[in-house]
Amino acid sequence: MIHLENVSKVYKNGTNALSNVTLDINDGEFVYFIGETGSGKSTLIKLLDGEEIPTKGKVIVNGTNVGRLRFSKVPLYRRKIGVVFQDYQLLKNKTVFDNIAFALEVINKPRKEVNNRVREVLQIIDLSNEFKNYPTQLSGGQQQRVVIGRAISNNPGLLICDEPTGNLDPRHSKEIIELLEKINASGTTVIVVTHDEFLVNSYKRRTILLDNGRIVSDNPLGGYCHV
Repeated sequence: MIHLENVSKVYKNGTNALSNVTLDINDGEFVYFIGETGSGKSTLIKLLDGEEIPTKGKVIVNGTNVGRLRFSKVPLYRRKIGVVFQDYQLLKNKTVFDNIAFALEVINKPRKEVNNRVREVLQIIDLSNEFKNYPTQLSGGQQQRVVIGRAISNNPGLLICDEPTGNLDPRHSKEIIELLEKINASGTTVIVVTHDEFLVNSYKRRTILLDNGRIVSDNPLGGYCHV
């Protein structure tokens, strides 16, 4: 699914965000990326979703050399992955149903297919009864569920979550991780970037620790670790 080979990223301002990172993630894995601010986690996400290209090395996602994609091909590539950000970025003037449907409408899915898939997603994220509500009528945990629902609406093979529990209390954080585990159990590869030690220690999965742009620990058994 994911292969990084000797990947380095140096920004124009001279910041060395990643240094010689080599990494493989298999189809269907659930992986945490942890590390302090500035360790390279955000850059890694940007390389995987095509927002940035590596200064050197290869970033391969499901057979696609992301760093070699033409700019015009990046949107098409992104249809194959889902990304969840900490700030919900929901459309406030649209209902739960319409927020999820929007992700399918912009890629010109037929209306019947959109409606059927949105209903399926609402069941997955357990918000079938709230489909007419607007984001302002939802709790933080419910809003994050909608964001996740929108991200998986097109059945991506890879779901990347950037601090998905960062704005949530412990109970809602637990619900979100359990939802991600449910999505992972269906076959989707899940990557979670997080600072939440409790969740990483409670829901143990492969855990990769970044420090100063390098992988300093890759624990297949899971659990939070420090440099």
